[in-house]
Amino acid sequence: MKILIVRTDRLGDVVLTLPMARAIKKALPTAHVTFLAREYTRPIIERCPDVDEIRTINDKPSFWKILRQFRRCDVAFFPSPRFQLALAAFLARVPKRVGTGYRWYSFLFTSKIYEHRKTAEHHEAEYNLRMLTTIGISSDMAELPTIQLQAPEIESVDQWMIQHLGFANAKFAMLHITSGGSTQPWAVRKFVEVGREIAEKYNMRVVLTGVDADANVISIALASIGTNRAIPFVGQTILELAALLDRASIVITIGTGPGHLAAALGAPTIGMFPLPLPISKERWGFRGTLVSNLSPKPISGCPNCKDCTCMERIGSEDVMNAVETLFRL
Repeated sequence: MKILIVRTDRLGDVVLTLPMARAIKKALPTAHVTFLAREYTRPIIERCPDVDEIRTINDKPSFWKILRQFRRCDVAFFPSPRFQLALAAFLARVPKRVGTGYRWYSFLFTSKIYEHRKTAEHHEAEYNLRMLTTIGISSDMAELPTIQLQAPEIESVDQWMIQHLGFANAKFAMLHITSGGSTQPWAVRKFVEVGREIAEKYNMRVVLTGVDADANVISIALASIGTNRAIPFVGQTILELAALLDRASIVITIGTGPGHLAAALGAPTIGMFPLPLPISKERWGFRGTLVSNLSPKPISGCPNCKDCTCMERIGSEDVMNAVETLFRL
């Protein structure tokens, strides 16, 4: 059976969809699993041994290029469907097309899933895994992705750590302080408070991560924590980021792709999530063996007030309590 999983959005979405590949390989070891994704997430998918083939599209592909992605395919899963992609699968005559039953173009799917993800009755990864019942696979809902880092990124991070932290097995805390618009932010000054306290209490350096576009914000946080305590990690490849996340003593972030990646790799990870259900920890919380997902306590109007500011109610002391709990495990 040739199975295509379509997930052309962001890093966190991809990490939470990769368990589908693991579940398929467990149930159908001879199945050929292909992943259709954006080019920037490809390196992480390449480190998943449960995926046999990767196809990618850019942000504005021609429809004919999209159509070609559905060649030689028996089943196509659409965890987060887009009209053009669903139409292409229909026109490519993919025999079984699995997607939501609640879009105006749901008639393009042969198997319809009647679940509203925005209500967060299940976690995003569970919604994805539940789709597999349409081909007779009943998966463990706690299934995690398999991501195996390789020598190039490991050796590159070894050299970075020797250069900036003194030695390759140094202990450090990793703070990813920006959101990329995927969730509500947590104040930079609170990240600074946490960074200072970790540096003082646990005598470890603080690494601030982000993309090139985050450089100004990271520079402000770096100066506030102190360059003797903190160091930036900006502009590296996504695999180098993964290798550094894998080494971290603790990773602290809001609901971002790097947080999902860190948790999947087994790093102790703390995530902060707002209360509105579509972006809550109930739907998007980090999944892993050493994870603490935090949300503010609700007040009048929560969780769907018009101008949500609930993330402001998560204090640096709440995060430090979570740090101490994870360090005791």
